[in-house]
Amino acid sequence: MRFQRSRSATVVPGALALFLAALLAPGCGGSAPPPTDPSAAREFLVQALDAWKSGEPKGSLADGKPSILVNDPDWERASKLIDYELDGDGHPLGAGIQWTVPLTLSAGGKTVKKRAVYVVNVADKNIAVSRQDMDF
Repeated sequence: MRFQRSRSATVVPGALALFLAALLAPGCGGSAPPPTDPSAAREFLVQALDAWKSGEPKGSLADGKPSILVNDPDWERASKLIDYELDGDGHPLGAGIQWTVPLTLSAGGKTVKKRAVYVVNVADKNIAVSRQDMDF
């Protein structure tokens, strides 16, 4: 009895090898973004949080110069930011800067305390402020 190898059996390992090589290869000639300046990142985060605290709509900062794009689920749900605490210069995270920020929110007539992690990335003339919740 002769074992005959099917064509698909040889294609799969070859395709897998190409896929792994693509994953491990450096970017397509592009360079990594420069690291975000911690003091500038802090100013942008304060600007975003102050805008929320003063009652501005979440998208209000996107039309500014520079454009600040904010990703915050509580702001999107129209929760009111009552207070926040921002200490220190943050910590590098990739090309961005990260802060843990205690928030006091008003949602549905209740006061809620949360601890959020914000990451600020500056790329050219666009600033991204993203939030991830943590336990308080």
